[in-house]
Amino acid sequence: RFMSNRLAVFGLVVVFIFLFLVIFADVIAPYAYDYANFTKVRLFPFEDVDHPLGTDEVGRDFLSRLIYGARTSMTVGIIIQIVALAIGVPMGGLAGYLGGKVDFVVVRLIEIMTAFPGLLFTILIVSAFGGGFWQVIFALSITSWVGTARLVRGQVLSLREKEYIEAARSLGATQNGVVFRHILPNILSPLLVAVTFGIPGAMFGEAGLSFLGLGINDPIASWGKMVGMSGAYAKVYWHLALFPTLAIAFSMLGFSFVGDGLRDALDPKLIK
Repeated sequence: RFMSNRLAVFGLVVVFIFLFLVIFADVIAPYAYDYANFTKVRLFPFEDVDHPLGTDEVGRDFLSRLIYGARTSMTVGIIIQIVALAIGVPMGGLAGYLGGKVDFVVVRLIEIMTAFPGLLFTILIVSAFGGGFWQVIFALSITSWVGTARLVRGQVLSLREKEYIEAARSLGATQNGVVFRHILPNILSPLLVAVTFGIPGAMFGEAGLSFLGLGINDPIASWGKMVGMSGAYAKVYWHLALFPTLAIAFSMLGFSFVGDGLRDALDPKLIK
């Protein structure tokens, strides 16, 4: 079902290409991400055979920066989703399955975190702790678990009253057995889709912070920072803004197409 969706397959190919760049960036990139040649500053694409996509404002190879920027953005997105799962799944699962006071506390905490404007709250955290790779991950992770916890809670609330759960209990299944053998496997599909959509969301959050100058610090390559630093030169040196913007757009499109394809393929209502 997934492979019959052409957009989903296209998105999967795009995601695999970016993952390949992330894993083998040190081998593929012609230069180190921080190597600067001050005699070749702001070269246009194909102006120099040694720099097919040109150079930036301090003479760093732009193709290398794009490749290493993929590693930065993808790593941030994946780590943030791991944190979201590590926090959101236990909290949402306990709230939905146990109910009562546990559910009350978790729901109130979710409501408190939802009340904060996400972007402004993240900017506040980064401003307080300073910019940097791990600082950005910490700031974005603080609110990343909220959506996951809400999703898991809703799924568990609907599943715990199903007939097959009651049947398992009546046959003597323990509480752990019900949770790990009957409930968790049935929430993996929506969780997988949520993670697929969450990775590009986290990547876009990092790009936004870096664009504002509050995210990844130099010399580490970041697509958002590359776009932000190109503002002063974009009218003339168009490639400084165009290429990282296209990279962000294609990565988000790829993950979005994969998420749509997984959602359609895993939806039991669409299975004939």
